[in-house]
Amino acid sequence: MSENVPFTKQRTRFWLTHLGAVMLAAFATPTLTAAEDKALKGAVDYYVFGLTANENLPNKDNSAAAGIARITLNWLAYQKGGDTGALQLRVDHKHAYTDSTPSDFVMGNVGGWGLIQPAFSDIGLRLTNLYWTQTFNEQSTDMMVGFLDSTDYVDTYQLGNPYYGFSNLQFSTGSGSIPIPDESTFGGVLRHMMSENYYFYASFSDAKADSTKPFDGVEQFINDNQYFKSLEIGWVESKDDFYLKNSHLTVWHSDGKKERASENYGVNWSSIYQTGSWIPFFRAGVAQGPEALYKSSVVFGTGYSGVGPGMLGFALGWAKPNAKLDDSYNSEIYYRMNWGALSLTPNVQYLHSLPFNSKADNSWIVGLRGNVHFNF
Repeated sequence: MSENVPFTKQRTRFWLTHLGAVMLAAFATPTLTAAEDKALKGAVDYYVFGLTANENLPNKDNSAAAGIARITLNWLAYQKGGDTGALQLRVDHKHAYTDSTPSDFVMGNVGGWGLIQPAFSDIGLRLTNLYWTQTFNEQSTDMMVGFLDSTDYVDTYQLGNPYYGFSNLQFSTGSGSIPIPDESTFGGVLRHMMSENYYFYASFSDAKADSTKPFDGVEQFINDNQYFKSLEIGWVESKDDFYLKNSHLTVWHSDGKKERASENYGVNWSSIYQTGSWIPFFRAGVAQGPEALYKSSVVFGTGYSGVGPGMLGFALGWAKPNAKLDDSYNSEIYYRMNWGALSLTPNVQYLHSLPFNSKADNSWIVGLRGNVHFNF
C-alpha cells in the first residue's frame, strides 16, 4: 500500500465529481417497498491504535500510534420480498500520531517479518468502498459490483476483522499468505448458496488497486489486465451462523500489484465452529509467487465469550516468510470490552525470529485499540 498522499486540489475535485455523479445516479433510482425513513442509514467511527515493543532497532522509536476517521453510508434503494438492492459508500481518513505508524512498526522498528494493523497508516483520505449490492432468490444469491474491500469476502472468519478482532495480519484475512488487493479494488463478487449448507464465493477485481487513487482502477481494470481472482467453496451449519460455523477452501490467483505483472497463486483452508462460549478455529495457507507475505502459514486459536461482558481471543501461528529468512512464530491474546458506543481492546503479542534485528531474536508487543461508533 502506498503511503504517499496524492490528493492535490485537482485530484480531489476529480474524485468528488465522480463520487457525486455515482451518488446522483443512484438516488435517481426509485425505491420500491423500502420505508423512506429507513432507506438511508449511516455510521461514523473513529478508531485509534497504539503499540509498544520491548525490543527495537537502533535509532528507531519503540512505539507508534495512528487513527482512522470513517464515515459509512448505506442506501436501501430496492426491496421486493426478501431481496434487496443497496448502495454502500465508505470513506476513511488515516493519520499518524507518531513519526512511525503501526503499519510499518514490525519491519521498520522491531526488525521482524510481519505486519500488525496494516490499516493504521498515514495515507490520508482514501476510498474504502463504493459499490452496489444486490440479493436474489430470497437472499440465496448476493452480488457486489463497484469499488470493493477484499477483506469483506476473501477467506473471512468471525475473529479476523482487524477493527474488532485480532491485530496481527497472520490471524486476519488470508493468514498472511494471500496478497489481498488494496481497498477500493474495482470489480465484482458473487456468492450463492448451492444448498442449505454449501456455498461458493467468487471474485474478480483489479490487482493494482490504490485506495488513494481509486478511480484509476477503472482504467487499470480495462487496460492493464492485472487481476485478482478467488473462488471459495464452503460449508456452513446455517446461513445465520455463516461466520461462526464455517469451513471453506479458497483458491486464488493474482497478476500482482506492481507495474510489471507477476504470477501468484495459492490455496487456503479455514475452519471455525462455535460451541457454547468457545469459538475455536484452524487456518492454513500456501502461496507461490513474489507478492504474498508468507509462503506457508498455519494458525490455530479460539475466541471465548465467558469472561465478563467482552470477547477474549487467543491465537498461535507458524509461517515461512516469502524470503530467505528463518521461520516466524507469532502469538496474540486480546480482550475486547464494550460500553455502548465505546470499545477498548488491549492485546499482547509475542514475535519470534527478528531477521533484521541483530540485538534480539524475539519481542513482546503491547497494544491498545479504541473505537467510538455512532449510527444515524
